[in-house]
Amino acid sequence: DETVVDVGGGNGSLLVELLERRPGLRGIVLDLPETVRDEEALGERIEFVEGSFFERVPRGDVYVLGTVLHDWDDESAARILRTIRRSASGDSHLLVLDAVMRPGNEPDGSKWLDVLMLAVLNGKERTEAQWRELLAAGGFEPVRFHEALIEAVPAADG
Repeated sequence: DETVVDVGGGNGSLLVELLERRPGLRGIVLDLPETVRDEEALGERIEFVEGSFFERVPRGDVYVLGTVLHDWDDESAARILRTIRRSASGDSHLLVLDAVMRPGNEPDGSKWLDVLMLAVLNGKERTEAQWRELLAAGGFEPVRFHEALIEAVPAADG
């Protein structure tokens, strides 16, 4: 009975795959009205909601940000998180699908992507420490870090 909101979810393909594996879930894809999508491919359990994640997001139990935050500088990314936090209940969960860059100067694919994101979008990849700071600024606290997944919950004081 949980509702998963794919914030900035584009054509909804990530949510379609997730709901295929979890038949009890419902989904909402939030993205701009001009997003190219196939409404039939979304099925009956997924709704497409037009809007900007800078303004509002629908209520849900789980919020997914799939490679969204690395497109943005810290101020803009924190603004997106605060928008989600305003809609999230105390029991909601946030899943951020983005790289967690390893510290140091050893070669790493996420470090090359960091340079690309800065040059093309003014975005960036983040280390665990930077993610912790960003999540706190957005009203969330991390629960777990994986290589390309961050699990967080609303901060108690948020």
